[in-house]
Amino acid sequence: MAMRENTISFLIILGVLVLVGALWMAYENPALNPRLEQESYKIIRKWDMPEDLEEISGINYISKDKIACVQDEEGIIYIYNLATNLVEKKTNFAKAGDYEGIAVVDSTAYILESNGTLYKVQQYQDSVFTTEEIKTPFSGKHNMESLTYDSQNKRLLMAVKDNDPNSKNYKGIYEFNIEREKVIMDPVYKIHSDDPVLKEKKNSKKKSQEFYPSDLAINPIDGNIYILEGKNPRLLIMDKNGKLVRLHELYQKSFPQPEGITFAPDGTLYISNEGKKGQANILEVELEE
Repeated sequence: MAMRENTISFLIILGVLVLVGALWMAYENPALNPRLEQESYKIIRKWDMPEDLEEISGINYISKDKIACVQDEEGIIYIYNLATNLVEKKTNFAKAGDYEGIAVVDSTAYILESNGTLYKVQQYQDSVFTTEEIKTPFSGKHNMESLTYDSQNKRLLMAVKDNDPNSKNYKGIYEFNIEREKVIMDPVYKIHSDDPVLKEKKNSKKKSQEFYPSDLAINPIDGNIYILEGKNPRLLIMDKNGKLVRLHELYQKSFPQPEGITFAPDGTLYISNEGKKGQANILEVELEE
């Protein structure tokens, strides 16, 4: 009787292992899971954000395992530690608002509000800091969400999300001259809505699709500009000369609302998602060549 029970137990365990193996193969095998063939990236690691960062909207890698973050409701810079999974510092630089982008230059943090206002926070990690409010030619109708530091040219770059002030045919990426504290209104780069790279893969009848930048960052390895879209989760790559070279479609369940992007000095890519239908997070992402 005991032998029979042992045999039954063995067969049950074997059946469970076979089922688990089959499910694993179904998930990992592109032939059985067509979605994998469409994905041009891998998610390496994931960090779930605390409640304070449920509306995380902009990120900037600042040092080993540390990312400066802003969220779109409070005028606070959060320093999040990837190693401890904790917010280790908060700097309250301004009153509540719609803060969308952050770029760090040495000990100064620049934060972009959606209405185009730029905040310059000097000594942003110290207990004593200063905040300067800088008005730009942009306003709420342009919906400014993207900000990054271009270290090669010693300038900030910001992208228009909705209505470009110069044209209906493109979204401009504009320079903010740090020394003069002024936006140059001739765009450095342009994202043309009819560019072949922006052709919608899912609908061949549609020749182009407008792009709505939610953040941007410069890859320190090759100097290419990575432009994120949260409205229709996608990642657009532009080379140093302004040519669009690659569009990565992002799976919406993994990227429900991608709003922030940054690189570590070694080229490691991080993308943050607001907590649209779940917990906000930061993802380490590896793109295919």
